[in-house]
Amino acid sequence: MKKKYLLPLILFEVLAYGQVGINTPDPKATFDITSKNTNGSTAEGILPPRLTGNSLHNASILGVYGAAQNGVIVYVTEPADDANQIGQTIKVDAYGFYFYDATQNQWKKLGSSSNIYNSDGTLSNTRHVIMDGNNLGFTGGRIGMGTSAPDPSAILDLTSTHDGFLPPRMLEAEMNNIVHPAHGLVIFCSDCFDDLGCLMVNDSKDPVVPNWGSLCSSNVPTGHITTLECTTATISGAVHSGVSASGVNATVPYTGGNGGTYPSASFNSTGGVTGLSANLIGGTLFEGNSNFVFTITGIPSGAGTANFPITVAGKSCTFTVEVDDFTASITSLTCGSAIFSPGTINQGQVYTGTLMIPYTGGNGEPYPQQSFTRNGLTFTLLAGTLATGNGSLVYNVTGSATASGPMTIPISFGSISCNVSTTVSTETSLVMCGSSKAWKTHNEGADESFDPNFPIKQIHGNYYQWGRKASVATVDTPPSNIIGWDSTFAPNLSWNASGSELTPIKAPQDPCPSGYRVPTRTEWITLHNNSTLSRLGSFIDIDSNFGSALVYKCGAKQLMLPAAGYRDYSTGILNHRGYEGVYWSSTEDPNGRSYVITFDASQVYGVSFFDSDLRSDGNSVRCISE
Repeated sequence: MKKKYLLPLILFEVLAYGQVGINTPDPKATFDITSKNTNGSTAEGILPPRLTGNSLHNASILGVYGAAQNGVIVYVTEPADDANQIGQTIKVDAYGFYFYDATQNQWKKLGSSSNIYNSDGTLSNTRHVIMDGNNLGFTGGRIGMGTSAPDPSAILDLTSTHDGFLPPRMLEAEMNNIVHPAHGLVIFCSDCFDDLGCLMVNDSKDPVVPNWGSLCSSNVPTGHITTLECTTATISGAVHSGVSASGVNATVPYTGGNGGTYPSASFNSTGGVTGLSANLIGGTLFEGNSNFVFTITGIPSGAGTANFPITVAGKSCTFTVEVDDFTASITSLTCGSAIFSPGTINQGQVYTGTLMIPYTGGNGEPYPQQSFTRNGLTFTLLAGTLATGNGSLVYNVTGSATASGPMTIPISFGSISCNVSTTVSTETSLVMCGSSKAWKTHNEGADESFDPNFPIKQIHGNYYQWGRKASVATVDTPPSNIIGWDSTFAPNLSWNASGSELTPIKAPQDPCPSGYRVPTRTEWITLHNNSTLSRLGSFIDIDSNFGSALVYKCGAKQLMLPAAGYRDYSTGILNHRGYEGVYWSSTEDPNGRSYVITFDASQVYGVSFFDSDLRSDGNSVRCISE
């Protein structure tokens, strides 16, 4: 019996302490298998246990595989059913080789079938890819981040409820050093607009001449100032105890404005006198020093000092308004019998006259001076004494009406109020400072029945190619390409027969009405240099934005230019409505171009240096008298 088991014992000793070779007498590893034949005449290889995914799932239920089986290899002939792809078999979703990973208690695929290029997968840790100057491009399909189903309309769909999209951040100098930026390239400029930062887009189609536009709120930064000077505030008009405040303004200086915007706000009076409000209309700060103007409204609770704590553009202070006693009283005012003298008020023209309103029941007491403004006109009731019984209040009226049409003037004296109604005649032209020529108040092609100082669709007017009489588009023309657009250039002298800026002569192709012509470049510069400048609206580049405009002021006169955009020289497509205004001059520039004045949210081009457009562009026209 001992001899019978001697050979197996010897073999066991070899297996326990040596190396095993199959089809080789010289194994190179613990277990070395060499193919019997290499000519393909016999089946060679290792055949591990073959199981279905459901079998492995059953084994996981029975607890067959644990730490002792770490590294076991099997061949899965069928994936586990969807319901069985949980626990240890959560990734057994295809046939192939699998190994058991005891550290994660999961069966994992072996081989190329486990990569994310031909099956879904999950990154187990952060991965870093070094591009080393190479490009990575995706061809076809859509990319979704945060979603497995990118929207069909998007090539890149970023979905999140807690994270945002962060574009490249750089300094303004670095932005300006980008070589040939693509049309539509977006970056975040971290130090633009006095270090506030802003999302910027290159809206130039010429990569050699980029034009970086801001995408901040209202296209300008949030307003910030250095100081708010309440101690030097000035008060115009008088406030009387128990009388509704009217025509009273507080002017508060500030320093260090950054050109940003500030919202409308209202601040209530505190301290000894309540019932009043200081109201500020939102707007755009000057770059540097200027003033905020607050309108005081309400009925003061009594005589004394009203304190107004204000906070604007990040700074706070308190200004004061004195409220005096008011003992004069009347029984009634008869606004329906009010008389203007002279009786006609023309929009944009200086008016000097009086407004007389009868009253009854005067108590013979004195009253202080009162003043208020309405539609560009200032109404001043000089200090005086009421008649005992019946009499009239006589207001001195000065200024220039800014809007035409019906005008309502609220009149208050003590506790008695009424409204005077009149009509302001429409003014169609204005002589601005620095010139004897009158500018039309509306763009050519605009509806002149609408107020030229209120930016709406009806006053945008038509678009004209230089040197042609007929318009090429109206405000209602669709913004897309215009079929049959003529991109040829009109010849010289088409709008100015003399070719001289000093002695221009209207040519037959000039689109302006009789007595008017297209202004020269010099006349645009004169208007700019002799006026104060302001802007209305948001200056956002949207086809439906009709509310942006540039405003030139000369004393009480105001000339407003809507930001109507322009029609492209090659196709007639609409560009930059609401963001930019482009107005022709009759002055010629060589090579098929002519001079223009162009403005946007921050700049006016063509007044301090030359700016010209191709003559086939469709721009706005504002006429000036011959």
